[in-house]
Amino acid sequence: MPAPLPWPLLLSALLGSPEMETPPAPAAPWPAVNAPLTVASVTFPKGFGRKRIYLDAGHGAPGNEGNSSVTCEAEEAHTLRVAQALARRLEATGHFQVKLSRGPGERPPYADRLQEAERWRAALFVSLHSDARGQGVNWEAAPGQWCARNDLAPGYSVLYADDAAAPLVARRMRAARALARRMGEAGFPPYGGEDYVGLYAPDAGQAGAFVSRHAPGRRIFVLRKPSIPSVIIETHHAWDFEEAARWSEARTLEAFAAAVTQGLVDALGGP
Repeated sequence: MPAPLPWPLLLSALLGSPEMETPPAPAAPWPAVNAPLTVASVTFPKGFGRKRIYLDAGHGAPGNEGNSSVTCEAEEAHTLRVAQALARRLEATGHFQVKLSRGPGERPPYADRLQEAERWRAALFVSLHSDARGQGVNWEAAPGQWCARNDLAPGYSVLYADDAAAPLVARRMRAARALARRMGEAGFPPYGGEDYVGLYAPDAGQAGAFVSRHAPGRRIFVLRKPSIPSVIIETHHAWDFEEAARWSEARTLEAFAAAVTQGLVDALGGP
């Protein structure tokens, strides 16, 4: 018969030793259900004033609904919902005046949106979109409703063009980098760009920011045409089931709005 354990060792065996406790598992990365997002407090420098932001709910032009998501939601519906929520939060700071490119039922052409933004003398043209990356496979999102799905490429991207005079390119780049940086700090993962080859090149200074490399004649209108700084924010991968679900949450919209607000302050508020 083995000798009995000394009382301290027996008690440790019964209750469990702190050294033997299993550490908590790290939080799963976005877009897992419990992936954390930070709603940051926004700070404004002295004298920031009130800046004009033209907020484009991407697509929604005649014959241009955009992509169809993993649940068959049209991209134009997603961008309008996100743009309206972001506009409310930007206006609530008292430091931004926002003009939306369209409202429910409105389908203005892109040329009209650009002219409106320039006449209004917006400080920045921000166009919201969602991506559809890689090869989607058909799946039945609801009985009788077949949509595309690809869960391999989540993440955001911020796009800009460098085919303009140096001062305008510098302002585009500054805005794209600031917005991408703040989204990353909030907990959104930057997209790696695997499906962007030949279309966009990674910005060497900021993960999640990309520079247009489209061939002449195929360049993105809202990136190359405006005389004011312009960027596109691809909020997420619309064919990724978990990521699309997270973008229906109020917490996601709040974290996104705080990140974009601080990014705009960074881009417009200093030298």
